[in-house]
Amino acid sequence: MHWFKFILPVNDDIIPPEGMDEEQKKQWRIALLTEQEYAAFKWFRMGYTARWTAETMFLDRKTAKKLFCSIYRKLCVADEGEVSREYRGAKLPAETTQERGDFSEFGE
Repeated sequence: MHWFKFILPVNDDIIPPEGMDEEQKKQWRIALLTEQEYAAFKWFRMGYTARWTAETMFLDRKTAKKLFCSIYRKLCVADEGEVSREYRGAKLPAETTQERGDFSEFGE
């Protein structure tokens, strides 16, 4: 059972530019994430649950709900499981630790 789960309609405002293949669309959507959303996205991508991610990031339930809802909307997915399934093999946009945070302490 999910700690909490959102079923969101696909937001028509977040449509990738035409002419992109599926991998480019995924990278484009990932680039929309804020720094905090990206940190949670990386946990989801590795298969961690929303509850575990919220606890690891020291988020209260209301903040986590808002953050995760924003991630799901931007990536056009329903929950953290779908993030893991859809984005596990996606190439991440080029990044520096200064831009996205240093995850070396967490093994990534």
